[in-house]
Amino acid sequence: MIKAKDLYTVISAVFPLYVTMFLAYGSVKWWNIFSPEQCAGINRFVATFAVPLLSFEFIYNINPYKMNLKFIAADVISKVIVLVVLGLWGKFARKERLDWVITLFSLSTLPNTLVMGIPLLKAMYG
Repeated sequence: MIKAKDLYTVISAVFPLYVTMFLAYGSVKWWNIFSPEQCAGINRFVATFAVPLLSFEFIYNINPYKMNLKFIAADVISKVIVLVVLGLWGKFARKERLDWVITLFSLSTLPNTLVMGIPLLKAMYG
């Protein structure tokens, strides 16, 4: 059974992400704080430095002997299923190209791992 403390832990890990995304959206669309050129620079910084360093820091601090193997297996199986389905779709759909298969695979699997996954894993497993 999920306890109130567990729910609070997960929400407190995810809530800052949504507040940050809302403020970033508002700073571009409503308040005109950033120009499109500045957004491109911020996106490049995040993609080149911030996400790889965050991923490295998280992976560096993992103890592989304490990992939940069922959790890892479920993640791997779900990604393999998505990859197989998209691969079959890309192979049998005549007009679809491989770049769409790669894009859809990235959209369906990577955001959970990078954006939401790290704070949620820290909240759930410490």
